[in-house]
Amino acid sequence: MIVYSISIGYSSSIYAQNNITTDSTSVVVHSPKKATYLALIPGAGQIYNKKYWKLPIVYSGFAVIGYFAVTNRSEYLKYNEAYICTLNGEENNLVTNYDSSQDAFISDINTKCCSDLARKYTNEQLKSARDYYRRNMELSYIILVAWYGLQILDATVDAHLYNWEVNENLSLRVEPTIQQIPSQVQQIIPGSSLNLNGFKVTVSF
Repeated sequence: MIVYSISIGYSSSIYAQNNITTDSTSVVVHSPKKATYLALIPGAGQIYNKKYWKLPIVYSGFAVIGYFAVTNRSEYLKYNEAYICTLNGEENNLVTNYDSSQDAFISDINTKCCSDLARKYTNEQLKSARDYYRRNMELSYIILVAWYGLQILDATVDAHLYNWEVNENLSLRVEPTIQQIPSQVQQIIPGSSLNLNGFKVTVSF
C-alpha cells in the first residue's frame, strides 16, 4: 500500500512537471538582449521587433551620412595633396640649373606639381579649404557612429516595450476653466479679480 502511494505521487509530480514545461515553452518571450545583439547588424533589430516601417529611416540615415563622409574625405584628400605640393615648392618655383652645353646657368619654372588646385589657389586658401573638409569629414564619421548607436538603442527600447499594452481608452483632453477666487483672498489682496482663467488638462487611461 505504501509503495502504491509513492508511485502515484511520483507519477503525479512528473505529470505536473511536464505540464509546466509545456506551458513554459508555449510562451514566446521577446528578448531585449537578442534585439540588441541583432541590432549590431543595422536594421536587424527593427526586423526582430517587427517595426518594419523604421527600416527606410535607418538605411536612409546611413546612406545620407555615408555620402557626406565619402564626399568630404575625397575633397580633403585633393586639397591636402595640392597644399603639400605648394609647400614643397613644386609649383611656380624658380629653379636655376647649370647647362654645360651652353656653359651658363639657366633659370626656369619648376612645373612638377600638376595639381590644378595648386595653380588656382594660394597656400592659405588651400589650407583653409583642406581644414574645412577635414572638419566636415570627421564630423560625418562622428554622426555615423552616433546614428549606428541610436538604431541599436531604438531596437533595445522597442524590445523592452514589445509586450507593453496601451489602453484603447487612453485620451488627453484640454479645456478652458474659470475658478472663482475665495472671498478671503479678495480681502487680503484688494483689487484682485473675482475669477481666475486657465486650462484644465484631463488624462484618461
